[in-house]
Amino acid sequence: MRNLLGKFASVGALMLCVLGSAGAAVTDYPFRLLTRAEGTAQQVVAENSGPAPITVYVTLTGENYASDQVWPVTAVVPPNSSMSLGRVFAGDHTGAPYNFLFRYSHHFGRLDAQHDPDAVYRLPFEEGHAFAVSQAHGGRLTSHNNRENLYAVDFAMPVGSAVVAARAGVVIDVTLRHREGGFSTSFIDKANTVAIVHDDGTVAEYAHLSPGPDLVRPGQRVAVGELLGYSGNTGYSSGPHLHFIVSRPTVTDGKVTRVSVPVQFYANDPALRFSAQSGTTLTANYRTPIVAQGQPAHGGIANTATGRTSLDAE
Repeated sequence: MRNLLGKFASVGALMLCVLGSAGAAVTDYPFRLLTRAEGTAQQVVAENSGPAPITVYVTLTGENYASDQVWPVTAVVPPNSSMSLGRVFAGDHTGAPYNFLFRYSHHFGRLDAQHDPDAVYRLPFEEGHAFAVSQAHGGRLTSHNNRENLYAVDFAMPVGSAVVAARAGVVIDVTLRHREGGFSTSFIDKANTVAIVHDDGTVAEYAHLSPGPDLVRPGQRVAVGELLGYSGNTGYSSGPHLHFIVSRPTVTDGKVTRVSVPVQFYANDPALRFSAQSGTTLTANYRTPIVAQGQPAHGGIANTATGRTSLDAE
């Protein structure tokens, strides 16, 4: 019966980079698909040896094979775990060998992630510092004109500015080895990035950071305001800035990609809740009671008025 054992091959995961994006290095993450023999059958197994939930989409092709699953298969593999995705065995012609090939695409986060509507984000820089928003949804978009980056926010931060966690979560990727950067697509995979998964399954990425040393490590839980790294100009970038994005995975045209989600920031005491807008300057003020013009002074988080809003300290 040995000739019934399936021959298989795997194709590496697809790293989905788009023009102007700065995706975390999922290709360096310890995730893989493999097969395990089970008699004359083979189990297709996903192994996730890292701290992030992973959404994976798997297709299967071959000859004279059958399965206990309907392919393609989409699955969410929890952190630090392995999962059987399906069992493959000989098909109708049981006297002949069978073979199959699997291909897969994967990305950080849970496919079922729903961004917490009550979540608010601290400005991702140090207390008392102020930086302009150079690109954000609702303004002129030069590189955020796709679903992966539509709601990303760019903060014009000089190289070496401290970058802190905007929301608590678990670090899932730290890539701070790159030194190259510039406004050329040859640098598109050279952006230094720290990625954090939130409790709701969405993922925040802080990109274009300066090269190391690593201040946080994968698997570490970080609190709001904790230092992650320093701003830089690595990767595909027209100038020094921090690219901040929150996203969730989605399956499109047989590939796992990401779709950005809108976020609300907060600042001041009492806290004000607002969306980042291009052309405004925002100050990380979490100690001094300041209210933006026209905003209520009561406690709690208040929604700012629509339109151009400046939260500079007076």
